[in-house]
Amino acid sequence: MNCKLIPQSLCTVAALTGVTPLMSQQKETPGQPNIVVFIADDAGMDYGCYGNKGISTPNIDRLASKGIRFEKAFLTSPQSSPSRTSMMTGKFAHTIGTQDLHTGIDADTKMMPYYFKQAGYTTACMLKTHWGPNGDKQFDRIIKGTYLPDQGPLSKEVFANYRQFLDDTKGEPFFLWVGFIDPHRPYNRKKCPQVNTPGKVTVPPYLVDGEDTRRDLADYYNEISRMDDNIGTMLKEMEKRHLLDNTIIVFLSDNGMPFPRAKGTLYDSGIQTPLIFVWDKKIQPGTKHTNGLVSTIDLAPTLLSLAGIEVPEDMYGRGFKDLLFDPSRRGSEYIFSERNWHDTDEYIRCVRSEKYKLIYNAYYELPHGTSMDLSTSLSWYELKKHQRQGSLQKSQTQIFECPRAMVEIYDLEKDPDELDNVADLAEYKAPGSVLARKMVEWQKATKDHPWWKNRRPDQNDRITGFPLFMNRPPLWVE
Repeated sequence: MNCKLIPQSLCTVAALTGVTPLMSQQKETPGQPNIVVFIADDAGMDYGCYGNKGISTPNIDRLASKGIRFEKAFLTSPQSSPSRTSMMTGKFAHTIGTQDLHTGIDADTKMMPYYFKQAGYTTACMLKTHWGPNGDKQFDRIIKGTYLPDQGPLSKEVFANYRQFLDDTKGEPFFLWVGFIDPHRPYNRKKCPQVNTPGKVTVPPYLVDGEDTRRDLADYYNEISRMDDNIGTMLKEMEKRHLLDNTIIVFLSDNGMPFPRAKGTLYDSGIQTPLIFVWDKKIQPGTKHTNGLVSTIDLAPTLLSLAGIEVPEDMYGRGFKDLLFDPSRRGSEYIFSERNWHDTDEYIRCVRSEKYKLIYNAYYELPHGTSMDLSTSLSWYELKKHQRQGSLQKSQTQIFECPRAMVEIYDLEKDPDELDNVADLAEYKAPGSVLARKMVEWQKATKDHPWWKNRRPDQNDRITGFPLFMNRPPLWVE
């Protein structure tokens, strides 16, 4: 790699991930395919195509059968707005100042639609965005029609405006970002089709396998199924217009499922994402990638390069275009993720390889922070009830530990659920030291702030989950 061609910080990130940035491949793909990104809100890995037999997701499963499914894809944050701004810009949230929840991008930060517009694309987004007004301005069109998670399925207005957008862009390449709010809380059973049952859900070991938790998981499954149905409707509309022949379809989520010890944490339950790419006659149907890791920091440069657009040099992400067409090729050696303010303040960083993960907790004297949507859920209350009774299993006490370890190391081959912190075992000192060095180098290369600089008060109590404030507290004043 010729480091004279790109910023030194990007060379450092390339060295950390173990893969050279995709700079020489930007002109390999002729033509301008349409690009449609479907992004779920708070959906984990619960789909039929990812092995969950208790959920109905026929349309997402069909996408996986027609394209490539990534088994080891990860997010740069387990929080909505930091995650979305990162994947849209190819930069880490702490680099562009969007690390705290509900923080939009500034007027100078460029997102994908800016570059697509420069290349002749019509750009649009619909439903949830969560990158602020400066981000919205970079799209040609905001497709009207919003919905909230407790208001039922998408309205006729939403689909009518979607169809109108397709009419208006006939014959011209377009980039469309579809931000679903499903399966974000709150849940409304009366307005969501009940297609999944509590008896067939998969209860992870860090939750109590009880009636309330199963009901909670079934509600979550049902919202994923509702999203799946809406995706099917939108795909059929494109199919009727013969658009799918030259349209790249992407499906992913912004963070893990909205349950305790998942969303908002840097365990895989919080940062692993489904990732599916479909491109008819270009990507081999029914393939999967398992060799190495993929990060959503790489989404923007990948989509730009697929459209034949030059990847900006200031993006930290690298393209993984080659993996789409040859799943045997190896992905990244390491991925990095961060957790900052989200109703409770945190400063957590992690680095993950295929075999090991290291998590750094700056506020180790405090229990894990939680968000108000999680701490008012049926699953949370069932955990707290069993905690009072002293009947929690060891795997269910992890988020209540106080003080917690400043450093957590997990052997992912032996402990895929990340329940046994082995940082105090001699045999893990060497691999842990490698990960620690990689993390510090990544923080320096991406201009991460020190843990003490951005502290905020908590919005809700970490122990009980009770909301202290209804509005976001200000930053500490030094």
